[in-house]
Amino acid sequence: MIKGVTKSIIEITPRNSCFEKVIVILSSRCDPPDAAEIERQAALIAGTAPDHLLRQKRLSRLRTAVAAASGAFSTAVLFALLYMFV
Repeated sequence: MIKGVTKSIIEITPRNSCFEKVIVILSSRCDPPDAAEIERQAALIAGTAPDHLLRQKRLSRLRTAVAAASGAFSTAVLFALLYMFV
Protein backbone atom coordinates (compact mmCIF):
# COMPACT_ATOMS: atom_id res chain seq x y z
CA MET A 1 0.00 0.00 0.00
CA ILE A 2 1.32 3.43 -0.93
CA LYS A 3 0.40 6.48 1.07
CA GLY A 4 1.67 9.83 -0.18
CA VAL A 5 2.65 12.03 2.73
CA THR A 6 3.90 14.87 0.53
CA LYS A 7 5.14 15.11 -3.03
CA SER A 8 8.65 14.05 -2.05
CA ILE A 9 8.01 11.66 0.89
CA ILE A 10 6.08 8.44 0.32
CA GLU A 11 5.24 5.82 2.95
CA ILE A 12 4.96 2.24 1.70
CA THR A 13 3.73 -0.78 3.66
CA PRO A 14 5.46 -3.77 2.04
CA ARG A 15 3.71 -7.12 1.79
CA ASN A 16 5.37 -10.28 3.18
CA SER A 17 8.29 -8.43 4.71
CA CYS A 18 9.83 -8.04 8.14
CA PHE A 19 9.47 -4.28 7.78
CA GLU A 20 6.49 -2.44 9.19
CA LYS A 21 6.81 0.38 6.67
CA VAL A 22 9.30 1.85 4.23
CA ILE A 23 9.64 5.60 3.85
CA VAL A 24 10.94 6.75 0.48
CA ILE A 25 12.23 10.29 0.04
CA LEU A 26 12.21 11.32 -3.61
CA SER A 27 14.73 13.71 -5.07
CA SER A 28 13.27 17.11 -5.89
CA ARG A 29 15.38 17.27 -9.08
CA CYS A 30 13.56 14.36 -10.74
CA ASP A 31 10.05 13.97 -12.01
CA PRO A 32 8.01 11.73 -9.69
CA PRO A 33 7.75 8.20 -11.11
CA ASP A 34 4.48 6.31 -11.34
CA ALA A 35 3.13 4.33 -8.38
CA ALA A 36 4.09 0.94 -9.85
CA GLU A 37 7.73 1.99 -10.25
CA ILE A 38 7.86 3.34 -6.69
CA GLU A 39 6.36 0.14 -5.29
CA ARG A 40 8.77 -2.01 -7.32
CA GLN A 41 11.80 -0.06 -6.10
CA ALA A 42 10.61 -0.14 -2.48
CA ALA A 43 10.00 -3.89 -2.66
CA LEU A 44 13.50 -4.33 -4.06
CA ILE A 45 15.02 -2.30 -1.22
CA ALA A 46 12.90 -4.00 1.45
CA GLY A 47 13.81 -7.42 0.05
CA THR A 48 17.57 -6.87 0.03
CA ALA A 49 17.93 -5.07 3.36
CA PRO A 50 17.67 -8.18 5.60
CA ASP A 51 20.47 -9.87 3.64
CA HIS A 52 22.65 -6.81 4.12
CA LEU A 53 21.89 -6.73 7.85
CA LEU A 54 22.70 -10.43 8.23
CA ARG A 55 25.99 -9.97 6.35
CA GLN A 56 26.87 -7.03 8.57
CA LYS A 57 26.03 -9.02 11.71
CA ARG A 58 28.18 -11.96 10.53
CA LEU A 59 31.10 -9.65 9.80
CA SER A 60 30.80 -8.07 13.24
CA ARG A 61 30.83 -11.49 14.91
CA LEU A 62 33.86 -12.55 12.87
CA ARG A 63 35.76 -9.40 13.86
CA THR A 64 34.91 -9.99 17.52
CA ALA A 65 36.07 -13.62 17.31
CA VAL A 66 39.36 -12.62 15.65
CA ALA A 67 39.97 -9.93 18.27
CA ALA A 68 39.25 -12.38 21.10
CA ALA A 69 41.52 -15.04 19.58
CA SER A 70 44.38 -12.58 19.06
CA GLY A 71 43.99 -11.30 22.62
CA ALA A 72 44.07 -14.84 24.01
CA PHE A 73 47.12 -15.71 21.90
CA SER A 74 49.07 -12.61 22.94
CA THR A 75 48.20 -13.22 26.60
CA ALA A 76 49.38 -16.84 26.33
CA VAL A 77 52.67 -15.74 24.73
CA LEU A 78 53.29 -13.12 27.43
CA PHE A 79 52.58 -15.60 30.22
CA ALA A 80 54.88 -18.17 28.57
CA LEU A 81 57.68 -15.58 28.37
CA LEU A 82 57.16 -14.55 31.99
CA TYR A 83 57.14 -18.19 33.09
CA MET A 84 60.41 -18.90 31.26
CA PHE A 85 62.28 -15.91 32.72
CA VAL A 86 60.96 -15.91 36.28
